Order: sequence, then structure tokens, then C-alpha cells
Amino acid sequence: MLIKSLYFWRTYIGYVLVALIGTFLFAASLVGRFEQQIQEKTDSSLLYNARLLSQVFVSPLQNLNYPQIREVAESIAQNAGLRITVVDNKGVVLADTSENPFTMDNHLRRPEILLASSAGIGRATRYSFTLEEQFHYLAVPIFLQDRIVGFVRTARASSAMNAEISEANSVLLRNAAIVTFFVLLLAFYLSARQAMKVLELTTMADEISRGNFARRIPVGNALGMKKLAQAINQMARSSARSVTEITADRNRLATIFTCMVEGVVDVDMDQNILHINEAAVRMLSVNEKRSTGKPLWQEIRNQEIIDALDEAIKTFSVIKAQTRLDHESGQRVVDIYAASLSDDQGEPIGAVLVLHDITELKNLERVRTDFVANASHELKTPITAIRGLTETIIGDDGVDKETMVYFIERVHAQSLRLSQLVGDLMTISRLESSYSSEDFTKINFADLVRQAVKAAQSTAEHKGHKLVSDLPANEMELYGDRQNLSQLVDNLIDNAMKYTTDPGTIAITLKAENQMAVLEVRDSGIGISPQYQKRVFERFYRVDKARSQSLGGTGLGLSIVKNIVEKHSGTVSVKSQLGSGSTFIVKLPMEKLGVTEQA
Repeated sequence: MLIKSLYFWRTYIGYVLVALIGTFLFAASLVGRFEQQIQEKTDSSLLYNARLLSQVFVSPLQNLNYPQIREVAESIAQNAGLRITVVDNKGVVLADTSENPFTMDNHLRRPEILLASSAGIGRATRYSFTLEEQFHYLAVPIFLQDRIVGFVRTARASSAMNAEISEANSVLLRNAAIVTFFVLLLAFYLSARQAMKVLELTTMADEISRGNFARRIPVGNALGMKKLAQAINQMARSSARSVTEITADRNRLATIFTCMVEGVVDVDMDQNILHINEAAVRMLSVNEKRSTGKPLWQEIRNQEIIDALDEAIKTFSVIKAQTRLDHESGQRVVDIYAASLSDDQGEPIGAVLVLHDITELKNLERVRTDFVANASHELKTPITAIRGLTETIIGDDGVDKETMVYFIERVHAQSLRLSQLVGDLMTISRLESSYSSEDFTKINFADLVRQAVKAAQSTAEHKGHKLVSDLPANEMELYGDRQNLSQLVDNLIDNAMKYTTDPGTIAITLKAENQMAVLEVRDSGIGISPQYQKRVFERFYRVDKARSQSLGGTGLGLSIVKNIVEKHSGTVSVKSQLGSGSTFIVKLPMEKLGVTEQA
């Protein structure tokens, strides 16, 4: 992994270049200094020996003792490793440690001799044709009583100096190579360690970017990257907080989005479905997974919805419309709200479609309208009758007593009908208003039914009906409103007697099934057609209107029964066949389920 790291090789090569350049510059500076030092050392040696010999050769030159001069020169040259030449003031070579002086040319015109005679010291570097080699020469005059009597010249071969310089350079280069090797090893170690730390930082940052915000970088061993490690750790903590908040908000919004009763569809600029909640899936009858990512116009065939979305995206506004959608339960009326969406810069990014099912609201409006119309009609009939009868009595002074009594009885009958109608309307209003748990008590439902049957016995006998009952001997306790439950039983028995032809049979049965009190009221009356059985619990609905009105019915009895049953968390149903009678079945829970409170 380290060998493949580009950061490692860049760092290592950087260290190598710095080390090599530094070593080269250091070695180059030392090579120059070594050469200079060797030259200075050679010059110093030449000058020292020349001056020493210039003192030593004064006496031999004065005495013309040339053998002694040659002997001393040979001895000094052998010890110092120099070439020594002695020349008189005429330029004649008296002694030379490397060549026969008698065969040598006159040296008076040599550069170093000329400089020595004029300046006291003469230096020159030139090629010696005698020895066929380059030498460094240094000459000084020999004085005798302030008079130059000769010259001493010391010389050293350039090859010897170069050999010494080469040896020094070899030692320098060897040491430089050793130092460079160790520097490169150290550079490799530092680069590897630095690269490993960077790799660790990269791995940590990558894991943080993938969502593992629990990882932290040890700050104490960050190799000069403490600030970076702290920044990454802080980024991990901040990202963890941000992701937690975003996740919580997203989950909250997703829950709200899912639980909304309104259908919501989020689309992009091309009307491709991005999100769709369950309510919209049910309304539009589409498959959520299959529809996501596809154009809305491809999944549904509703021109009003498509037009609303087109207009919202086009005009960058909120569009309201209404449509009807076919559904398994029937046609649904839906309000459409289409609004365009934009990003932070105000650029359009799509639209949101909100579908509000107002079918129940429409039905309630229809029921309310029908209720007002029916209530007005039902109230108008007795009022009109009473008004007509009273106007007749008031306007005709010659009405006989028998006719007067007849009219008054009719007024009284219509007033009773009007009173009953108003009473039923007030009962329904009370049942639909808020209900308090204080209205509920523990009651013996069997005893309540028994009392209702007993109270209806005389009326049944008067109409020629046979009233039979099958009630349990033991108590059957319910938690409910005694007055309402009593009215429920009375209404069912009264309804059975009204629609049972004379003479007939009405059977009341009460039993317990699965913790439910089951009350059945069966009659042998006219029966109800299947198409009307679902509507018998509607307000003012009558199967036989003429018969109901002739019997003083208001059309609210079964609607009151349904309301009372629902208040007690029960159910009511009807089984009937036209001409074979009807059976109304009420099921009420025998244990306390609590009361639904309405604000």
C-alpha cells in the first residue's frame, strides 16, 4: 500500500533531491577549499624551504663550495619532497636535485628568477621541458651584505599536488556517499512515516465521508499535522451532529409525508415522480415503487391534474382545480393544489401536487342539504295542516260543534306529530353533540329490554300484534347511557310494530356472543328490498312513505338508533326480504370500552 502511495514517492523524492543537492554543494565547496588549502600548503612549504636554504647557502656561495650546496640541496629535497635549484647571480645553475646542473640552460631569464630579483619572491607555474612535467616554482634571492649573489628555487610537481588533491577528494566523496546513504535511509523512514500518517488521515477522512463519524484521529501523534487532525476530528463531530439532525428532520418529514391524509406527489421539471405518499397511491390507484422515476402523465390518465401541474410549472404559481377519480369504492371528488418549487437561488426545480379527497365533505354537504330540505318539508306538513284547520275554524262562524270537534282533534293530532318531530330532531342534535363519560353508567341491559317489552305490550295488543321475547334470566351488564339505550329499544320495537301488518308477530331476542350483547328485533311486516336496506338508517328515509306518515312516523327513528349504537361502540344491521318481514340486529360491547369524546 505504501509503495503505491503517490504522496510517499513525492515526499521521498523531495527528500532525496534536497539531500543530493545539499551533499553536492557541500562537497563542491569542500573540494575547492581542499585544493586551495593544498596549494597554500605547497606554497608555504616552498617559501619556507626557499628562505631557509637562502640563509644556508650564503656561506657556501661566498666560499664557492658548490659540492656542499648540492649535498645540502639533495638532503633538504629528499626530506621535503621538493625539487631544489640553486642559481648564481649570472643565471648559472649551480645545483639541481632533479637534473645535472652542468647541462641546464641559463636561468636568469626564468619568470620566477626575474620576479625574485625585483620583488624578493618569484612564483610561477609552467611546464618544465627538462623534466617534461608541470611544476610550481618559488624563487628567493640569496643576499650577501645587501647584494644578491644567487637565487634559491624550490619547486613541486603539479602531479604530486594533483595526487594529493585527488586523495583528499576521494576521502571527501567516500564520506559524502556514506552520509548521503544514511540521509537517504532517514529520508525513507521519515517519508514512510509521514506517508503512513497521511494515509491514516486519508482513510479516516474517507470513512467519515462514508458516514462513520465515530472514528477519530489521534492528535498526539500527528507528525506536524495536529491542526489537520483536529480539523478532521471537528469535521467528524460537526458532520455527525448535522447528519443526526438531518436524519431526524428527514424521518419526521417522511413520517408526516406518509401519515398525511392528503395525497402528495413531488415531481421534477419533466414531471417525473420523485416522491409519492400512500394517500396519493390510493387516490391515483398506482404502484409506488413502479411509478417512482416515471412521468406522472404516464402513470395516470387525468387531464385536470396534468393541466394543473403544467400551469403551475409554467407560471411559477399555485394552481387550484377539481377533478373526479374512479375508485373501487366509487367515484371520488378531489381538490387539486399544484405549486411550483424552487431552490435556494430561486431557480425552478419542479412542483408539488396535493390531492384532497372531499368526497365525504361533498356527501356531508348533500346530507345536510337533504336534511334541511327534509326537515323543512316534514315541519311544513303539520304546520300547514294546523294553519289550514285553524283558518277554517276562525273564518267560518257557522261551524257546527261536531265539525269543530273534528277540526280540533285534527289540530291536536298534527301538533302531536309536530312535537314528536321536534323531539326527534333534538334527540339527534344531542346525540351528535359532545358526549361526556359521566353520562355512562353500568346498567342491566336485560332488565332494560324486559321493561321496554312490557311497556310496549299494551300497544301491541291494541294493534292486534303478538309480542314475544326471549331474554336471559341472568343480568347482562353494559356500560352506557340508560336513557339512550332505552330509546334505542323503544324505537326498534315501535318501528317493527309500524311496519307489521295486522295481525303480526314481533319477536325480541337478547343473547351474549363473544363479549357482545346481541339484540334482535324481528317482525313479520312488509319487509325491505335489498336496494333500500343500506338507506333505512338515513334521516327522513322511509321505505313506505304513505304508510309511515299515516302512522305518525317522522323518518328519524332508525337514524336515532344508529347514532345511539355508534355512541356505544356497537354496530347495527338489518336482514330483510320483501314481504317476509325484517330483523334488526344490534351488537353492543358488554365491557367498558370508554367513551368517544368530541370537542
